[in-house]
This record gives sequence, C-alpha cells and structure tokens, in this order.
Amino acid sequence: MRKLFIPVLVLIPLIAESQQPVGTWSDHLRYSTAIAVVAGQKEIFASTGSSVMIYNKEFAELRKLSRVNGLTETGISSIAWSEDHSMLIIAYKNTNIDLVVKNNIFNLPDIYKKTMPERKYINRIRIKGRQAFLATSFGIVIVDLLKKEIFDAWRPGPGAEVNGVNDVAFGEGNIYAATDNGLWFASLTDQGLAYYANWSLADRLPSPYARYTMALYCGDRLYVNESDNINKTDRLYSLGEEVSLLSYEPGVQYRSIDPLPQGFTVTSRSFVNIHDSDGALRKTIRSYGWGDPDFAQAAGENGIIWFADIGLGLVRGDDAGNFTSLRLPGPVTNDIGNISSSNGKTILCAGGVDNNWNGFGRPFSYSVIENNSCSGSIADNFKDAMRSAVDPGDNSHFFLSSWGYGLFEYRNNETVNHYDALNSPLQPEGPGNSGIKVCGMAFDKSGNLWITQSGNPGKVMILKKGGSWLVCPYIPETPVLSDIFASADGTKWILMPSVPGLFAIDDNNTPENFTDDRYRMSDIRESDGRVINYVFSMNVDLEGNLWIGTDKGPLVSYAPEKIFDDALTFSGLKAARNDGSGLADYMLGSESISSIITDGANRKWIGTVSSGAYLLSPNGTILIKNYNKQNSPMYSDSLITIAADNKTGEVWFGTSEGVLSVRETATAGSTGFENVYAFPNPVREDFEGNITITGLVSNTRIKITDVSGNLVYETISEGGQASWDLTTYQGRKVTTGVYLVFCSDDNGKRSAVTKILVVRR
Repeated sequence: MRKLFIPVLVLIPLIAESQQPVGTWSDHLRYSTAIAVVAGQKEIFASTGSSVMIYNKEFAELRKLSRVNGLTETGISSIAWSEDHSMLIIAYKNTNIDLVVKNNIFNLPDIYKKTMPERKYINRIRIKGRQAFLATSFGIVIVDLLKKEIFDAWRPGPGAEVNGVNDVAFGEGNIYAATDNGLWFASLTDQGLAYYANWSLADRLPSPYARYTMALYCGDRLYVNESDNINKTDRLYSLGEEVSLLSYEPGVQYRSIDPLPQGFTVTSRSFVNIHDSDGALRKTIRSYGWGDPDFAQAAGENGIIWFADIGLGLVRGDDAGNFTSLRLPGPVTNDIGNISSSNGKTILCAGGVDNNWNGFGRPFSYSVIENNSCSGSIADNFKDAMRSAVDPGDNSHFFLSSWGYGLFEYRNNETVNHYDALNSPLQPEGPGNSGIKVCGMAFDKSGNLWITQSGNPGKVMILKKGGSWLVCPYIPETPVLSDIFASADGTKWILMPSVPGLFAIDDNNTPENFTDDRYRMSDIRESDGRVINYVFSMNVDLEGNLWIGTDKGPLVSYAPEKIFDDALTFSGLKAARNDGSGLADYMLGSESISSIITDGANRKWIGTVSSGAYLLSPNGTILIKNYNKQNSPMYSDSLITIAADNKTGEVWFGTSEGVLSVRETATAGSTGFENVYAFPNPVREDFEGNITITGLVSNTRIKITDVSGNLVYETISEGGQASWDLTTYQGRKVTTGVYLVFCSDDNGKRSAVTKILVVRR
C-alpha cells in the first residue's frame, strides 16, 4: 500500500477551519496531479484537470483557482497564457471557456451552448497576438482576447465532412492545422478559411492523410507529430526545405510539444526531450531523482523547466538537475463513493459499485481531512474502499470496508490490521470466489463494530471492542447487504438493495447473547400499501424517526420500532403549494435520493441524482435551500454522498466531479455554555458575511444588544450554533461598537454572555 501523506511545500496562509464564517465554501480536489502547465513571466499555471494551481515566482506562493472561487466548470481540457494581455484562457471538456484576468473571470459559453451533431471538444489552445486559436474536434475557433468574444471559426480540409483539429502552429505567415486527416495549412491573410477548399495539404509528409496530433513552429522549421494509435507509436517530423524524422522510439507516444525561449520541449510519459531552436537534442530528462515521473507537459523560462506530472503534480527543475514538487493539500483522488464526518474528522472513500453491485475496481483509496491537513493512501493491490467508521471513543481509530478485500483497521492513519479469511470470520462468498465484499459499518453504544458482508447469503458480523468476533446466526435471505445504521435506541438497520427491503436487529444491548435478540426482515411500503422497490439511502434522525431515500423522493417512518411487531410503513412528505390553492405536493417526489443525513439541528440534507442538494426543515415539509450548479459552487448536480460534521457545522458534498464543502450553521448542541464564543471576532471593516456564535446548547435563545442595552437582534440556535448577519431588525447594518450576546437555554436555567467587536469604515 502506497502511503501518501501529502506534503505542503508551498502554501498561502489558511484560515483555521474552526474560524471559517458560515457560508464559506471550500474545494477538496486533488492537487497532487497536473495535466498541463504554462509559464508566464510572473506566474506559472498548472491544470489539475479539475482546477488550476497558480505559483507566484516573486513571493514563492502557491494558490488555487476552482469553481469555489469563480471558475465556471471543473473538467478542464486545455489552458493557455497570453503574456501580452495577462490573461489565462481555460477550455473545459464541455467546450465552455473562461478568460481569467487578475481577479476577474469572463465566461464565453458560445461553443458550449451551440448545438451541433458532431462531438464537441477543445484539444489545444495556441496564442497569437490578440487572438487565441482553439483546436477543436470540429475545426478551429478563434477568440478575440481584447473583445472577449468569438471572432471566427475555420474548417481545414480534406472535405466538407468534419475534420478534427488537434493542434495549430504559426510560421512564415501561415497557420498549420494538425488534424485527424493530415496536416493542412493556409496563409493567415487568406479570406474564407471557414471553407475547407481554401486549405492545402502538406503532402510532403510520408503519410499525408495520417492523424497528426501536435504542431510547433520553431526557428525556421515546423515540427509535427504523427500518431499511430494502433501500434501505440508516434513519429515526430521536422519540416523545412526537407522533411526528416526528428524523433521516433517504438512504443513511445508523445503528449505535448511546447516552446522554450531558445528551443522547445517534447514530452512523453517517461521522458522529456529538450531541443535547441535548430532541433538539436540538448538534454533528456527521465528522472527527478525521487519518485517515478508521469510527464504530461513541460514549459520553460530562462533555465527553469516546469513539468506537469500526472502522479506528482507541478514540478520545478533547473539546469543543475534539481527538482522540487509543488503541491497544495487535497485528497489523493477526485473519485468519491462515501464521506463520513464527525468531531472535526472527515474521511473520503473513493470506491463504489454499479447498479448491479459490481465493484468499480478503483484502487483502494482514502483521504483523511483533519486540523487543516490532509493525508491519504492509495493501494493498487486492493480495490474499492467503500465506507469508513470512526471509533466514537477514540477519534484516531477508524475502519475502512472494501468491496472484495475485507476490512482494514487504522490508528493515527496507519494500518494496524487487515481482516480477511485468514484472521477473521470474513469469508469469500459466491461463485468464482469473488472476494470478501464488505460495505456497511456502524458502532453501537458499547463500542462494538457491526459489519455487513455480502455473499450467498449475506452475513452480519460484530467485531467486539476487545478484538474478538461474533457472527449473527440469523441471516438475511439476500446476497447483497449495503449500509447499516445504529440508532440511539440500539436498533441496527440494514439496507438490502437486492430484495429490496430492510433488516432490523435489536440485540438487547447484549451482542454476545443471541437468545434475547429480536430481528425481522421487512419490505418497504408506503401508507397506501404501495411497495417501494428502489431504496438508496437511510438515516435515523434525532427524534428516532427512520428516513429513507428512494426513487420517488424521501420517505419517513415515525414509529420504526413497530418493525418487530407489525408491518413497517413510510409516508411521503407533503409540502403546501405557495399559490393559495390549499393543495400540497410530495416534497421532492419526482427525485431519486442518493443520500440523506441529519445535521445537528435535526434538519435533513438530501442528495439527489440530478438536481443537487436540498436542505429541509426537521419534519421535511419546508424547503430551506437548494444548492445546485447554477446557484452555488457545486461541481455537479449529481450527488453521490453527503456528510455533516456535528462539531464544526461543515457539510460535505461528494459529487460526480469531486468533493467540496460549505460551512453551515447547525452543530450538535453542547451540554453547557462553558465554551461559548463568536467568530470572526473582531469584525474587520472589509468583512462581508455572517457572525457565528458557537458552543451553545440546543435551542439556545440569543439576544444581542448594544452596550446601552438596546435590543439589536434575537434568534434561536440551530443545534449548537447561531448566526447573525450584522443587521438590526430594520435591516440596517450595525455601526462600529461592542455588542453583547446573551445566551440562555429554553428553560432559562443556564446562561452565558459573550462580546463582539464590530469595526466599520
């Protein structure tokens, strides 16, 4: 197993997690990878594929640019830098375009919005003067960087059919297009280049109609790359008065050709060649002296080469052969299957299964985010980390389940046990010995870990706090057991997606004694008797109600304990229409619910397959907010998993494009007022946002006054936190001064006072 404790070699100062204002979004993307790099005089830009790292050479400072701070999308296909206009051009996989100038981001959605029958993709961006030339799957698109608009679109030969352009180059007044069907050229002064017949074929090449993927003009020669995908071998040609083969190695494919101040680089996966302006090979780089390179691109400036490395991120190299990796903290992968978060510790699991419960086969990967640091691990020899469970009595102790490889135990982020058929009751099940498929885990009140293993049939097992194992003798008659949830009353709830249904266990708080247990399997029915066939998630809220996420919205059972005596029924949530009709509709009744959780104020966070995340009132009948791609930094409207940290109020979203989080108001209520404080405090002149008052008991009554005792604002906490937008009842912003925050519980027996200093211009 490769242990990857991500180093932070260059990092701007971070706001401590506990001091982030409510409403603050954070991205949690992988920053240990780079797929493209471009060099400016003052800054270096590296694309991770989902965001951009920016290295400021003057201050040796590394920062990030993502959807959280303004980018339009996450999937990046290409980047380019215009030094003349101090502009970063970002093209996305869906053909959206961003132009970044200092702190301003201008979006050009024209190509993205244009409907066309052919596939749309932007392969490469090259800059010439005030224009950016986009090599796309359907031709060349020219962007006017000054006007920030599409200028024209050209289609190189050979005929009227679409010819994908992979790269463009400029020399001797010509533009050259490396396409899927040959190398084509035309004079930049020619008119009508949108018409294919106005382009000429470079027929001097040995294979004129081959696929050409890269082009660069340097000195007085044009360099073009012929790609042979069948034999996985490229040929790099030099075109001047004569055509010659510059570079060829059997089995080697080139990824990029890029200019240097006095030459150019040619990048393959395992090496980078550095050439002089006349094409002579000056140096080959195959190793950093540490780590195994996976080169994607190399850009240079004045004796420094910057490498985009898929496995090692942004790497700086000098002429002396010194190489330094520059990274920002982040998960080891953007893949996500499940998130757990509590007491300031968040664990991301990257594995998963398809609709038939076949594993994705992803490397066994997890990341732990805690105390503003991120560590993680990738194991290629194991697959699909499914779920995590943190020991409630020891935050440094946790377990990970895997789909096919058993159970893993950790202390202080180090593996201490791997449970499989050799040292536990876990056994491979099913035809073909498909491995030990473990998914759900839950700790009971005594610190015992309950585990679901799928097979023929599935099994429920218990790893006791002391390390011994128990196997439940009652076996659900189904091959697939997914999640398990331990409610406060001691009931263990197990989802059975292949039946579908629920299996409930009441062990009477004596897990080693099975004779006094109650257990029952039940299908899932609505109050009208209709059977629910697709259940994707479940949760038990703070009042003991059982919630499930289905393909017809969220449903709730208000008496789940009846499962042992009677049929268990669920009800949809009716929300009144806001049209005066007196009618009501089922809340999210047409949505497929991928995830459902309860936060510290007993509110429900709902993740959907196609419309983002929803926050509902505790009873689920009032929609409080909806985060989606259109109204928030959410990467995608397809939610896979959601988690809420009861300590910090952070809500975590696992989307199809990666993980991000937002600081929300609700935390678990404290037992007293010993640790009440407000943040940020003092409030500086430039602060825009809400003050958070934390360390409260549930349902704390808050009254805020000025120093003269005049009431300014009052509210009731959501769980253990309350929020104030720094305005009075009349909606006016408060002035400079000290404000007193009076806190009392709902019966008035306990109280506390804290102060907030507000500074206004």
